[in-house]
Amino acid sequence: MKNNKLKALAVALVLTMSAGMIPTTAGIEAPALTTTVEAAAKKITLKASSKKVYAGKTVKINAKATKGAKLSYKTSNKKIATVNSKGVITGKSAGTAKITITAKKSKYKTVKKTITVKVVKQNQSIAVVNQNLTAGQNKNLGAKAKTGLTYKSSNTKIVTVDKKGNLKALKVGTAKITVSAKTSGIYNKASKTIIIKVVNKAPVKPVTPTKKPEAPKPTATPVPTRAPEPTKVPDPTETPKPTETPEPTKVPEPTATPEPTKTPDPTEAPKPTEVPQPEISYVTSMYFEETAKTNVIYVGESKKSTLKWEATGNTTLKDFVFTSSNPAVATVDENGTITGVSAGDVRITATSKTPFSAAGTKDDCLTATYKYHIKVRTTEIDSMYYPSITGNDAITQKNIGIGEIKDCTLKIETMGSGSISDVAFTSSDPSIATVDENGKVTGKKAGYVTITAKTKLPSEMDGQTILTDSTTYHVGDYTYEEILNGLTADLEASKTAHNVLNELRQDKTKRPVISQSFPVAEARDWCDACYQESVVRGSRNIICTMLNSWNAGEKSTVNPLATHGGNQNGYGGDGWEATGAKLGKAATEFFYDGGHAANQTNVNDKYSATAVVQYKNAAGVNLTSMIATMSPYSYEKEKENALSNSVSWIADSIKGLYVPEDQYYDICKHFGLSYGMENATDVQADVFASEPVATEDTFTDGSTGAVNITDSVETAETGQQEETEETEEFELSSEEETNAVSDVDVTFE
Repeated sequence: MKNNKLKALAVALVLTMSAGMIPTTAGIEAPALTTTVEAAAKKITLKASSKKVYAGKTVKINAKATKGAKLSYKTSNKKIATVNSKGVITGKSAGTAKITITAKKSKYKTVKKTITVKVVKQNQSIAVVNQNLTAGQNKNLGAKAKTGLTYKSSNTKIVTVDKKGNLKALKVGTAKITVSAKTSGIYNKASKTIIIKVVNKAPVKPVTPTKKPEAPKPTATPVPTRAPEPTKVPDPTETPKPTETPEPTKVPEPTATPEPTKTPDPTEAPKPTEVPQPEISYVTSMYFEETAKTNVIYVGESKKSTLKWEATGNTTLKDFVFTSSNPAVATVDENGTITGVSAGDVRITATSKTPFSAAGTKDDCLTATYKYHIKVRTTEIDSMYYPSITGNDAITQKNIGIGEIKDCTLKIETMGSGSISDVAFTSSDPSIATVDENGKVTGKKAGYVTITAKTKLPSEMDGQTILTDSTTYHVGDYTYEEILNGLTADLEASKTAHNVLNELRQDKTKRPVISQSFPVAEARDWCDACYQESVVRGSRNIICTMLNSWNAGEKSTVNPLATHGGNQNGYGGDGWEATGAKLGKAATEFFYDGGHAANQTNVNDKYSATAVVQYKNAAGVNLTSMIATMSPYSYEKEKENALSNSVSWIADSIKGLYVPEDQYYDICKHFGLSYGMENATDVQADVFASEPVATEDTFTDGSTGAVNITDSVETAETGQQEETEETEEFELSSEEETNAVSDVDVTFE
């Protein structure tokens, strides 16, 4: 921007000086001079500030421009941040991206301004609370967060917890459960510790249930307690009417007199008592028999009572009254058959209709209570999951060819007889891939597809939870364009790596022991041309790894992601979750072997740059290549050296990197890199002529370096500059990290 202002001032001065040499008529001013000055002043004003946005959130760019100017927006990296036509930025994943704002207005010069957007991850919370359990109790913790959870118990002798959050209380005591939420592209990791207190199982108090049966009060009506009233039963006393008894007087024989023994009809009354009295059965003891799983009843299932008793006579289930403490959970009929209605616990109480002895009253009827667990019918699957596959394994294992059938790799852990038949599979897009009842996936057309597995019935954990898990596959062969378009370069990590290496070159004490014997070297200047070469080589490594398209002798036997020439160092690996400054600090690895340490402290090299190139996709591929390029000469000097050998700098660079020419240009175009392509005679310069690139880099020490290619872009007709491009970038401080790199699987050569 400073250069543009100076140019405008220079134009004005030239025009002013020219005015003094133009002859004019007295009283008449030269109109040509006035018109030219007005045309030079027609420039759109455009102001916008850099932004910070959380991944998964949006923020609007506050851009101000000359009235009537039309604004358009473009992002440098859609995987980091996108921007719509209204200037609304959406954060996609942690990192930095540049948003270019273009202001256009008729008869005004088009102006561009670039702002830096830093996308940071959101913090997340874990929903979980302290809990009390009884010894022997199993329960799911029920923790919830935005990302996957892991669990750890401080005392596994008190409480254990599995990877699904299922608690098992083993004995009385207190344990702490630490719940951790994993980091992701959108959320930071989080953790929360709760206290689980385990107490003795409360003793069953039969007193409580014995009082409850008073509500139905069936003992007030039972007929058996009144059965001993035989005086009411011997209705025959009504038959021996006094008038009928004198009949024996009709027969005066002495033998007829014994018939008075018949007259005491009360002695005949025992005839009816012979039936009820001996049949009265008194229940002397009763209890529910407890055997394995007798107290578990599934919803909709009916199960006979396990009531057992001892009695003085013939007692059946109909001689008891059964009640349910909660008919909404389970009902019980007159025969003691229990039917599950809904999930929960319920107490079934049985009360005898007769007392424990003939001398007893209705208050002496015995009672027994048993607790039943009513559950929803479940599978016997304890947990299921798709194994995590990353890096080179994911390239093949998570890729399905069109027409190919591949097992979806679901893993099942069971408590008994659970199997794949208890699981239902679905495809997110059957036009890309289908999945059958056995989890076998068939590729249909190129794309990404997610296969989800769910238990058909709830899990045994609580009788309600449906277990589910999913994994994503890539269908069809990977293509060159697909990989190229998915490449990203982490500039913040690259600049941090450059500074880390400079610090280690100058200070032996900060190096690992293995490289402290190497001499102190001066800090190297950042070189954008070196950065371009590092980006190209790192990109080439990833492309060849994904497509297995190495040229003969190009693939490293140690680590393909670290292949390099003599003036380059490299290392790489898969599964790198770190980004930005945190990832850049991993450059310390360049000093962990003698060969790399010697190169990094070579006093002949004065210039360098480090590039961190990454490729990630939905199928779990996660590759990172870090390359440091070094040179004893500046870019301008290298161009001179190349020309002295009758070659261009760009041709010399292509040859030194062992990268096919067309692929070299493709990678540069993808990242907007243009060193060696600023001359109009260059065979590939037309690729960039329509959209000149201006860059201004801010280093962590506060210095800046800029190359403005737009200064040399002029129209053929007017010779005047068409566009004015302003670039603004600032350094955003990153969070303090206690560890240089976490979750990084580093392999280097």
